[in-house]
Amino acid sequence: MKMDNKLCRQLTELCQGDSSKVLFNEPLSRHSTIGIGGRASVFFIPQSLEGLINVVNMLRSEGMRIIAIGNGSNILFPDGGLEAAIVNLSSPFFTSKKFTDETVYAGAGAGLSELISDCCRRGLGGLEGLVGIPGTVGGAVFSNASYKGAISDHLLSIKVLDEDGRTKWVERNKMEFGYRYSSITEKEIILEAAFTLKKDSEANLRSKLQEHFAEKTAKQPLHERTLGCIFKNPERYKSGEIIDRLGMKGLSCGGARVSTKHANFIVNTGGANSAEVIKLIDDIRDKAREEFPVELEPEIRIL
Repeated sequence: MKMDNKLCRQLTELCQGDSSKVLFNEPLSRHSTIGIGGRASVFFIPQSLEGLINVVNMLRSEGMRIIAIGNGSNILFPDGGLEAAIVNLSSPFFTSKKFTDETVYAGAGAGLSELISDCCRRGLGGLEGLVGIPGTVGGAVFSNASYKGAISDHLLSIKVLDEDGRTKWVERNKMEFGYRYSSITEKEIILEAAFTLKKDSEANLRSKLQEHFAEKTAKQPLHERTLGCIFKNPERYKSGEIIDRLGMKGLSCGGARVSTKHANFIVNTGGANSAEVIKLIDDIRDKAREEFPVELEPEIRIL
């Protein structure tokens, strides 16, 4: 959808009420951990729930697609940009945390690593197995992020803004979760999540964190520009091992390269674009289908 001047003015005026931020033709490469992506028609950072609802309702009435993102750590944005409104809940209102005994309420925009660290300081265990995942709470719940256990293992409920513009709490037993899957749809915007944790000593939790992070650092290219694991693991196999056995570790296409440290990662070595990443993904899938055979399913969202 092309943005006309009238709609731009309306959105700008609507955002002035609570100092929400709206950007037009914003480069998505700035909001991606792999540093790739064209421009979004609208990039919206709300400062309040009321501001979010007002803008989302206006955009929906105009027929504009709305996509909520966190840190852009598992989304491949297209080179040609998106005729869509990107909603980013990175303002303080949506990143706050509240602790009540063994329950923690975290805003969807809160960094997962920061939440884990805060829980450890308070002697609350359960989430430390997710250390090293660079996403936000909302993104982690949406994709059911996991490493040493899944985030849904400790989920109590989530608060969402539904497609009708209403907010509601949804209990864990009303949702479905699986390996890198949740039943939450793109039409729902996660606002907050509640988790039930267990008391533990800070020292013990810190020890676990260090152990898990050291293991992850040794295996994965955490300090390079990537989108995390590219493919889900199929039954009986690990995707990284498949790609390695196919002889595709280190394979390059332009500025995109299959990681030499962990073959299930694609690295932006400099100047990579979405088309180059997709070419590597397609080549890997084709070869895996021919030689194993196995169907590799992307773990990342390709918009």
